[in-house]
Amino acid sequence: MTDQDIKTEAWVARADNKLNLETVTYLPPGPKEVLVSIIAASVCHSDVRAAQGTFHLKPPLILGHEGSGYVQAVGSEVTYVKPGNAVVLAYSSCGECRRCQAGKAAYCLDLFGLNFSGRREDGVNPVKDAMGEGVNGLFFGQSSMARVALVRERSCVKISTLCSKDELRMFAALGCGVQTGAGAMMNVAKPTEGSRIVVFGGGAVGLSAIAAARPTKPECLVLVDNSSVKLNMIPKELLEGVTVLDSSTLPHEDLVSKLKSLTLDGNEAVATAAYECLDKMGMVMNIGGSATAQPKYAVERNLVNGLTIRGTHQGDSVPRDMIPKLIEMWREGKFPFDKLLTPFRFEGLKHAMAEMHAGRAIKAILYT
Repeated sequence: MTDQDIKTEAWVARADNKLNLETVTYLPPGPKEVLVSIIAASVCHSDVRAAQGTFHLKPPLILGHEGSGYVQAVGSEVTYVKPGNAVVLAYSSCGECRRCQAGKAAYCLDLFGLNFSGRREDGVNPVKDAMGEGVNGLFFGQSSMARVALVRERSCVKISTLCSKDELRMFAALGCGVQTGAGAMMNVAKPTEGSRIVVFGGGAVGLSAIAAARPTKPECLVLVDNSSVKLNMIPKELLEGVTVLDSSTLPHEDLVSKLKSLTLDGNEAVATAAYECLDKMGMVMNIGGSATAQPKYAVERNLVNGLTIRGTHQGDSVPRDMIPKLIEMWREGKFPFDKLLTPFRFEGLKHAMAEMHAGRAIKAILYT
């Protein structure tokens, strides 16, 4: 444990879409906090939304919620990790409420306080900028776009010492988006052999869902995206056995018709092509999207056809279970998430975000 304030560099989102690499100072780790020397932080679209001021935690804040590194110091009540441990960082949870105790940490009763308050549990702001003004931290319990991050203990996922530094850098990407897409398949949809699956969106989340679905031997696996640039840059090994549809070239009705022909008889409804293509007992799962989207689903049609409209946060994943499982699948050659990654220097966050926005990078990852 250290009793000294810690000074480091971090990416701070300011008002009016200003994004700066700044010097910040942390208070020493609290009782249940960990100081982590960050070696990689990957970029998620939630970081982009937070930087724009359209996410739950508002600027000024330190971005980053998919990090990895080595424990530098721990608070007085930390028992899970010790200095020197390799960790991947994910969302935080209390570990004590009825949701956490039931293995549903993604729905922790204190999820918003622990991930989007920007404060310690006692309300103290542990981060200040160079002018001595407070900056929101602990984004998803970590704010990992920093050379050193102050992290909640529950955000830490301890990784085997057999993990190399290069591997640990890659594993940063598992903290949110990849975990969410894979978890949506493995923990929620749980497709059986012969299932017919359509994934809308060829970003990191959607492609992680595709990768997790492939080992289940679906009868039909379809990826739909409206960006030909994005579709053309997806590594071929991620699309083996996948039917790819560029929806930008198809009118809505033609897209629905094409998907129905691939996935057998669907049922007409409203709102989205995904919903309109559902077979009996089918499921639409919302993994991400606009906070203002309000799709309209037909209640009676849901009832008669046994349809499920399901949302999922983090793919219902418990990070300390899910992330080691994904690493094991990767080592076995069953989950090639590393093919999604494009590396950038830590100083290159703005360039990385621009490349993702243009569809030229699927999953940007910053190396310190």
